[in-house]
Amino acid sequence: MNHKPLRQRRLAGLLLGLALAFIAPLSALADGAVAPPRAFEATYRLEIEGWPDTDVTHRLRREGDAWISEMRARIAVASGWERSRFTLESDRVTSRDYASGYSLLGISKDYRMGRDELGAWPDRQAALFALSRQAEAATCWHPQVAPCTLTYTDYEGEEKRFHYRRLETTTLELPAGTFSAVTVALWRSERPGRDLRLTFSPRLPGLLLAADYFKDGERKSRMRLHRLRSQTLARAN
Repeated sequence: MNHKPLRQRRLAGLLLGLALAFIAPLSALADGAVAPPRAFEATYRLEIEGWPDTDVTHRLRREGDAWISEMRARIAVASGWERSRFTLESDRVTSRDYASGYSLLGISKDYRMGRDELGAWPDRQAALFALSRQAEAATCWHPQVAPCTLTYTDYEGEEKRFHYRRLETTTLELPAGTFSAVTVALWRSERPGRDLRLTFSPRLPGLLLAADYFKDGERKSRMRLHRLRSQTLARAN
């Protein structure tokens, strides 16, 4: 069987705003004391086994009473983008609309969802923002405690569910600066050999500091924050 078309489709999905096929930003979490949102512009360096390195751009901005989170990436013969508009109501993230698209070997496809399609679960960008705000306070860190469960709506409108645990809180040195950081490990029960680790800054909601994807214990991709412009200093206190 020729797996190349399937691999290319997965790559196109990967580029939909940092989906990475296995990076699947997440669900709304319980409310709590969290950092307020701040606009930023970030550039990540993405390394995928078997593909040339590329940059992923990520912008969070305010638009009226809503926030817009947008990611874009291009690699070899494929490119992709993803944009979400969401609101904060009593610190709860609510998706309002979502759009994404990709181009692969001259073939392109767009996806769109409105409030009706996003009523049950947030889209990926809104869910990524929600998780980043609450990761530091997540209580499902001890191995004897059941992992947290999260759900989101993917770019095709399908419900996706992950388990996750909060890992270490540390300080991370990156090309963009030195940051306080908290890491979350995620996996799907039907794919126990695959492990995704996302690292966030508790001070800047929505920002990814790092992402690592492992398959059967071997790292297959990594991403690191390389440049950052925001309304606050990037340096950790």
